[in-house]
Amino acid sequence: MASAANAVGTRVTRNTASMLAARVIMAVSGLVSVPVIYQHLGAQEFGIWVVLAGLLAMAALIDLGLGSALVREVARAESTADRDLVRRLLGLGLGWAVLLGLLTIGAIGVCWPWLAGLLRLGELADEAWQATLWLIVGLVAGAVELPWRAVLEGTQRYGSLAAITAGTAILTAALSILVVRLGGGLVALAASAATTATIRTLLLASATRRQCPDLSPRWGRLGLGDVRRIGGYGLRVQVSSGAGMVNVELDRLVLGGAFGPAVAGGFDLGSRLLNLLRLPPGFALIVLFPAAVARTAARGAGWLDQFYLTTTRYLALFLAPATAALMVSADPLVRLWLGHQVPWAAANIVVLAPAYALNLITGAATIVARAEGRPGLETRYVLLSVVLNLALTVPTLLLCGPLGVPLSTALAVVLSTGYFLAYFHSATTRPLAPLVRAVWPPVAAATAAGMVTAAAGRFLPDGPGRLDAALAVSTRTGLTLLVAGALLAAGGHLGANDRTRLHRLLRARASLLTSSAGGPR
Repeated sequence: MASAANAVGTRVTRNTASMLAARVIMAVSGLVSVPVIYQHLGAQEFGIWVVLAGLLAMAALIDLGLGSALVREVARAESTADRDLVRRLLGLGLGWAVLLGLLTIGAIGVCWPWLAGLLRLGELADEAWQATLWLIVGLVAGAVELPWRAVLEGTQRYGSLAAITAGTAILTAALSILVVRLGGGLVALAASAATTATIRTLLLASATRRQCPDLSPRWGRLGLGDVRRIGGYGLRVQVSSGAGMVNVELDRLVLGGAFGPAVAGGFDLGSRLLNLLRLPPGFALIVLFPAAVARTAARGAGWLDQFYLTTTRYLALFLAPATAALMVSADPLVRLWLGHQVPWAAANIVVLAPAYALNLITGAATIVARAEGRPGLETRYVLLSVVLNLALTVPTLLLCGPLGVPLSTALAVVLSTGYFLAYFHSATTRPLAPLVRAVWPPVAAATAAGMVTAAAGRFLPDGPGRLDAALAVSTRTGLTLLVAGALLAAGGHLGANDRTRLHRLLRARASLLTSSAGGPR
């Protein structure tokens, strides 16, 4: 029994480390390739690339959460009959991928003249259309990979999935850099993206057929009840995940239509840097969810209440100072990354960073809701976020110009997150006071530290070059974190228990990476 538990623990550790490594590699690949692409395409063409990518990302929502539904079906399949049904459901996924491609190319083809004018593509409209066709090929390849990916995720073959994902991310970055350095434009860049998407699909299909040959997709008759079951589940998942994507992609499209692709591209660069701040806590929340479910079953609701407050507190301790440091060093950080100033990128970071941080700090509440079997508590606030963003975009755009677009997103995120917290605490009869006591000290300390650093900014080193920008980022970040840490320590919010937890966390991370390297493959 103990050996079985150890085997499960080893698998979870290995899977966690594998997926974390893959995500880091994907993030680093993007950081390396984007400056080169931006430099060779220029602001206008890069902006068109960003707008087209956003357009196709919106089209991908037509999958209706089928990928998540298939993962669940694969994980639940035990008997031969179950697996036979799953194979037919996977075949449905392949068929839907083909239909998705036909629907997308038909819809965009019919609407293209209107879209080209709306998005201000100008003389690059023909080139953008050819690039769009290649991107649709990549979209179809990504949809075709859904059933194969679902098998690997559902059977917990995360090692293979992580290796393929990371490897193709590196290939995508390398091909993109090579294409633009050789003088290729939008069409060549889109063709390289479609090529790597196809390669990834072929690798996933090959790995799945090799490791799980009894779960290969096949065509067959399906009952209406089975289709409704996976469709209903997938649609509920898609509401939550798709709403967040709509908020991000909507900004790109609105900025492109109102102010041109170059402005949309500048804002997108800031969003890419913001995603790095969101990566560690976002991944931590994913990993904490199954642990919270298991511990709650073993220790009861009292443990879950303590988990909620402790996790929220540590998320605030990380995110509040990190957000303040990111905001005060936004401009030199962009210059360090791209080699020159892009004001819209820095402005986007300053506007959106606090809202995203607040949303992530409340991530522990979503874990608790799901652990208690009440995921519907999230649905209202996710939909509210989209509705508020749509309602606020036009007024804020008229008042603030381009900054009004991310400002409407930030306001929507803050207001909907506040609503979710109030609704969550009311629905679960949890008092709000303990949450406020856990969150306000790091938020107050970070705010004060950011104001101190901003006031001292003119006395801190800076300059036009990348080395100067690196020095500016390090000094501003260091001063912000130092002041925030000092204020927290002086207020008694950081004590011996926190140092002990940090030491354990660092040891656990080292142990996790060691187990991943030395464990069975």
